[in-house]
Amino acid sequence: MSPRPTVMWDLDGTLIGQRRRTFATLMPAGAAWVFRDLVPPHRFLPLLRRTLGDVRANDSDHTNTELMVLLLAQRLGTGRDVVADRLTRLAEVEFARLRACFPPRPAAVATVRGLAEAGARQVVATNPLWPRSTVEARIRWGGIDLASFAFVTSGDTMHRAKPRLEFYRELLDQLGAAAGDCVMVGNDPAHDGPAAQLGIPVFLVGPPTTGIPPAVARTGLVTVGDHHALRRWLGIEEDSCSSS
Repeated sequence: MSPRPTVMWDLDGTLIGQRRRTFATLMPAGAAWVFRDLVPPHRFLPLLRRTLGDVRANDSDHTNTELMVLLLAQRLGTGRDVVADRLTRLAEVEFARLRACFPPRPAAVATVRGLAEAGARQVVATNPLWPRSTVEARIRWGGIDLASFAFVTSGDTMHRAKPRLEFYRELLDQLGAAAGDCVMVGNDPAHDGPAAQLGIPVFLVGPPTTGIPPAVARTGLVTVGDHHALRRWLGIEEDSCSSS
């Protein structure tokens, strides 16, 4: 590992908190609301789940956002511009109502700031299923300076999604970086851990877990611990004012 590797951060549950159950209820409801003039909610919700599954499996040349627009337009029998307009409204209006689902994590804020002061390149490597505006909103809600990041994954820029290895390969290509020059910080063994299979050291923030996939565990590149351990792992001096 280089002295100052590129740090790839997961977002939800890592850089910021996430009230997962509340979000899983309210986000689809908001989507159904903005599409209500095209299809009843009870029909739209299964269609949305199917479409998100297809976007996660994207194997085309379309970005994830382009594929979502294309599939929804086909399945709703409407134009792509109509769907794009609804998705913009979802991202800019309905999503903004969900701020309480993403509480700040002071320890993460302090670590990002410490890395920025050390001159490290940092990247937000969130699962890119939604437009960039929703990613940037969550970063701001977490009290983190957007300028700290050299690149942010989103549906607008990525063609693959977690937990597929292709997501991490595409991200490395986007960054022009080698696996050995990066580290991945996340909280989900199944979604963030696979980076280790490409040779990227992974730190999982949280309690010891037995949920690490065997193929990931065999790499020997996964470390689990709290934010204090993360700071040591990243080579940042402990900040007595930070909290986990």
